[in-house]
Amino acid sequence: MDNYARSLEAARQHFLEYDSALLAKRPGMGASGPYLTTCFLGADTRIARETGRVTFSRDGFETFWEANYTEALSVYDWLCDRRPDAVASWEFCPVGSLPGVYVGGSGLSMTGGTLAEKIDKSPLAFSRALGAMGGTPVPLGDMGFRLPVFPDLPMCLKFYHGDEDFPPSLTFLWDRNTLRFVRYETVYYIAGCLCASVRHGMGAD
Repeated sequence: MDNYARSLEAARQHFLEYDSALLAKRPGMGASGPYLTTCFLGADTRIARETGRVTFSRDGFETFWEANYTEALSVYDWLCDRRPDAVASWEFCPVGSLPGVYVGGSGLSMTGGTLAEKIDKSPLAFSRALGAMGGTPVPLGDMGFRLPVFPDLPMCLKFYHGDEDFPPSLTFLWDRNTLRFVRYETVYYIAGCLCASVRHGMGAD
């Protein structure tokens, strides 16, 4: 078993230590038979009470896929380790400006030959992908969206088109209270999951 598998198994076991009936009463949670239910980045989400297995669907679970490492860790962290005072501020900032974070730079952003370049070429596909994830337009950059990471945890994306002097850029802006919901490293897991979801929604896999 490699380190990723060990970490995932430890997180799953941590989840199984909790009373699922109490977890179902937390903000953004529900229950349906053998599952706890919520949403992650716009996808319907089930967590099996008995096994901790995390699955997602966008069609009412007619079809579904199993969470990968970063998806599952993001869900487990939000569900099990959120602080009692975890309430969204609805103020947004780069990850480096979150309270308690002492790092430089502008936080999570991408420029040049990455997802930002694909968005620059296909802005309507980007808009549709964010809409499918529950995103709503907001006045940020050339294109901005606010979307739910989890039902009670919002974030924003800010996009600028490229020009002759600067490449296109995509910046992640996090609710100021994000670290009351998830750990610092989980912010990066969520960013990776979001990029994968946007690529998939744009048909850019």
